[in-house]
Amino acid sequence: MSTISIAPLEAGPNLMKRLAAYLGWLGTAVWLILLVRWMTFSSFDWDPLTLELTLANLPPILPYLFYGGMTALDFSLGWLLFKENHWGDRLGIVRGLAGASAAVAYYFIVGDFYAACFLLAASGMLLMLIWQQTGWVINYPAAFWLIVFFVLPNLIVLAVSLGERSLSGTVVYPEFSLRNLGSYFDDYGRFFSTINGQYLYLRILWRSIWLAFLNTAICLLFGYPFAYWIARQPQKYRNLLVFLVMIPFWTNFLVRTYAWMLILRDSGLINNFWTITLHEQAVALSGSSQFFAWLASISENKLPLLFNQSAVFLGLFYGFFPFVVLPLYSNLEKLDWSLLEAAADLGANNWNRTTRVLLPLTTPGIVAAAIIVFIPSLGAYVTPDLLGGGKVSLLGNLLQQQFMTARDWPFGSAIGFIMMALMLLAIIIYFRVGGREQ
Repeated sequence: MSTISIAPLEAGPNLMKRLAAYLGWLGTAVWLILLVRWMTFSSFDWDPLTLELTLANLPPILPYLFYGGMTALDFSLGWLLFKENHWGDRLGIVRGLAGASAAVAYYFIVGDFYAACFLLAASGMLLMLIWQQTGWVINYPAAFWLIVFFVLPNLIVLAVSLGERSLSGTVVYPEFSLRNLGSYFDDYGRFFSTINGQYLYLRILWRSIWLAFLNTAICLLFGYPFAYWIARQPQKYRNLLVFLVMIPFWTNFLVRTYAWMLILRDSGLINNFWTITLHEQAVALSGSSQFFAWLASISENKLPLLFNQSAVFLGLFYGFFPFVVLPLYSNLEKLDWSLLEAAADLGANNWNRTTRVLLPLTTPGIVAAAIIVFIPSLGAYVTPDLLGGGKVSLLGNLLQQQFMTARDWPFGSAIGFIMMALMLLAIIIYFRVGGREQ
């Protein structure tokens, strides 16, 4: 009886080490490009980078030593990691930690944000690859982006909100003491206080919440049947209908808002029809009946269609309606329609099938659409500013006034944090209650 010999499996290359090696060689290429730029400035007249302007203040030999040394270092690092040499791990850790420290120091000394971010991101990724943290490697780009462009800016806004506006418009902070802690939150209390006996800021907050809630409800009321209708169409027509829903995104939102201003203004399409075409016909027929006489009298004056709360709501509805249709359609398209047929076979009428089968199964799409519409509606700025004509002030307009007109950055930052806290609290409560019911 013959035996079959199986050759032992050989371990393949370490993927993390290979990626770290490629990252090191990418750094080599970047330093080489910078070295070539430095050597050819007199020939090509490059636009100088901040790093190059900084190196220009040093003795002439130092930039060549810096670029050449970094090129050799990253090339050697990439080669050692590619060969999976243990010295590559040690050199990579030192290179990553030194690069991260240098990025922070470079930003605070020179102020070059983009170069510091690039160096910090590359150094952090190098460390994650060498330490072979698979989960961190996969999530590192998104986590780095969120930390740098979301977490840190919010921390800066929080720090600004604790200060006070000086007479020159700068941000100053009261002297720190345990008895004086409440003064850091004066701008938060100011938002909930009265001005001449009226809660002006709370009225703006309530108006913003009411319009955002109403816009969300109306968008869902019209968007759900429309998305349902699209999902029930034959497959060959669905993509075309979704394409038609997405066409407005091809035009800038500001341009579309100006288009509504042209339609709603006193000399716009609707008012011209109302005061000219319809009025002339009503006047001509006014002798035949009282209805036309009444129509002729009311069509003499232009309709107040622009620069009011109704115009703002119309603009919000028009702008955010597609954001409701798309997530609802995505959810309805995946629905198992045989469940509705089974409910009908069990005796459920249309109302029961809708409320007890269809709506519960599409709740995730409804929640996603509501959040997508409510949050930007609450902080809308362009629509109330243009269609409201400065007469309908929402939270977005209040923020703009504090930052750009009043130059009161601490109060504007406090308003932004209050608005963000309210939205976050509403979302948390909704998901807590919804999760408990599930």
